[in-house]
Amino acid sequence: MKTNTWITSMTPLVIGAALAVISTSAIGQQGSGNKMSVWSGVYTAAQAKRGEAVHAGACVSCHGRRLNGAGEPDMPASPGIAREGFLRKWAGKPVAELFVYVRTKMPPDTPGKLTDQEAIDAVAHMFAVSDIPTGDKELPSDARALADFLIEVQPKK
Repeated sequence: MKTNTWITSMTPLVIGAALAVISTSAIGQQGSGNKMSVWSGVYTAAQAKRGEAVHAGACVSCHGRRLNGAGEPDMPASPGIAREGFLRKWAGKPVAELFVYVRTKMPPDTPGKLTDQEAIDAVAHMFAVSDIPTGDKELPSDARALADFLIEVQPKK
């Protein structure tokens, strides 16, 4: 059986073009394109309170009670997860990225232990401790919807 060399040589190009179309399509489906700053009140006080309970159970041993990183000698090294340094680190990124990180990487000794709701509630608690104002709607536990919420350092007054 004879193989057509033209088809064989075109296969990588066709596969590459197909992957490009799929990637572009997937990115276009994330979020509505209407970016909203976290400073516009994107979580509720009740959600932050639930996040405080999540933090007390799953996060405090590494990030400390004040969310400022390991403050106890027996704690593993960890970053602060609130306030200006935290916001600078995540500035310009969608809340979706932070949510996915918390959901899949935390806690480090049992990554993926948190449910979607626990992970987004923990994010709300981080925002509350960072003095980001509350609103009347909870942050959703859906990464695609969270792509519309942008983390920013506190706006100048």
